[in-house]
Amino acid sequence: MVSGALLFAGGLAVAGVALLALGTRELWFAWQIYRGEPLAVYELPNELGPVEVQGVAEPDEGTVESPISGSRSLICEWEVQERRTTSAGKGTNTYWKTLDEGLLGGPFRLADDTASCRVEPAGSVRHLEEQTVEVPGGTALPDRLAEFVSGNPNVAAQDGTIDLGVTELKTGNDQRFIERRLDPGEECYVYGRAHYDSGAGRRGGEVNVRVTGDGIRRFLIADGRERSVAWDVAKIGIVPVVVGAGLLALGLVVV
Repeated sequence: MVSGALLFAGGLAVAGVALLALGTRELWFAWQIYRGEPLAVYELPNELGPVEVQGVAEPDEGTVESPISGSRSLICEWEVQERRTTSAGKGTNTYWKTLDEGLLGGPFRLADDTASCRVEPAGSVRHLEEQTVEVPGGTALPDRLAEFVSGNPNVAAQDGTIDLGVTELKTGNDQRFIERRLDPGEECYVYGRAHYDSGAGRRGGEVNVRVTGDGIRRFLIADGRERSVAWDVAKIGIVPVVVGAGLLALGLVVV
C-alpha cells in the first residue's frame, strides 16, 4: 500500500513539474523575443509567417472611445472591480471581485520608417500600461464614471449614506476602474503571423499584409519596445519556475 507521505510527496512533485513547465514556457518565449530582430515593415511581404514588428500604432478604421477615461484609443481593455470581504475562521479576508470587463477596438496600423501594415488584434495577448481609478466606498463617483455605471447593469454605485442625526455614515464597498489602452502615436511591438492581403494596403506607404494570431501559438501586442516586452514576459515566468522548483525539491525531501 502506498503511504500517505509518498502520495503527498508525489502530489508536490507533480505540481512542481507543472509549474516549472508553465514558467519555462514563458521564459523561453521571453528569450525568443529578446534574441529576435524585428523586421522592417516593408520586408513583411517577403517574410510571411511568424514575425516581429516594431513601430508606432496608428488608426486604420478609426478609433474607439474608452468607457472609463473617455480617451480615443485603438485598443482598450477595461475592468471594474469591487472590494469584498469574506469570513475566514476568526478573521476576515478582503479581495477584489471583477464585476464586469470588456475589450474595445479593431484593426489598427503599425508604422515604422519604411511602411505600415494592418494588425488585427482579435485573439491577442496584450501587454498594455494599466491606469486605475480607485473610489472609496460611500464616495460619489466622478461624472464620467457615474455615467458609465448608470449604463452598466453589472455595476452599481457604492455611494450610499446612513443619516445618524448628528452625522452621516458612509456605506458601500471600495471600487476600482481599470483601463489598459493602446493609443494613436504610441510605440507598439507585435509578435504574430503575417498574411498577404490585397486589401490591407490601400494608400501609399501601406503594404498588403495583415498580422494576426492565425496559425501561431502566441500572438502578442504591447505598448513598448522589444527589450521591455521581453522583460514583461519573463516576469510572468519567474514566479512559477521558483515555486515549482521549491515544490519539486520539497517533494524529493519528503520522499
